[in-house]
Amino acid sequence: MAHDPQELMRLAQFWATVSEEHNVEKFATVLHDDFVMWYNFDPQDRTRQEFIETLKSAHAMFEDQKNEDLKITLTEDGFVLQATMTGVLAGERIASPYCMIATVKDGKVIRGDEYFDTAKLTKRA
Repeated sequence: MAHDPQELMRLAQFWATVSEEHNVEKFATVLHDDFVMWYNFDPQDRTRQEFIETLKSAHAMFEDQKNEDLKITLTEDGFVLQATMTGVLAGERIASPYCMIATVKDGKVIRGDEYFDTAKLTKRA
C-alpha cells in the first residue's frame, strides 16, 4: 500500500519538531505499538517503551536541542531525516550530524534506524 506523500511529510516534520521540544508524551503519539528503534552506536533493537525511556534519559541531560540544516526525504516506506543536532550537553555546546531512517505503517512510525556521529557529542559546536 502506497503512503500519502503529504501525510509522510507531516509525520516527518512532526518528528523533527517534537524531538526539539523534549515532550515524550507528544512524541509517543506517532509511535506504532510495535515500534522499534536501532542506533549505530549501540546496535540492538529497542522496543517502543525502551525508546521512550532512552528519550527521557537523553532529555534529562541535553538542553536547547535543535535540528539544524534539516533535510527530509520521503521514501516508499517512510522518510529520512538528515540534520545536525545542536544543543548543550554537560554545559558544553555540541553539534552532531545524524540521519534517521523511518519506516511508517498505519500512519505511525514503526521502525527507526538512527545513525549519529557520536565523536561529535563530546566536542564543542
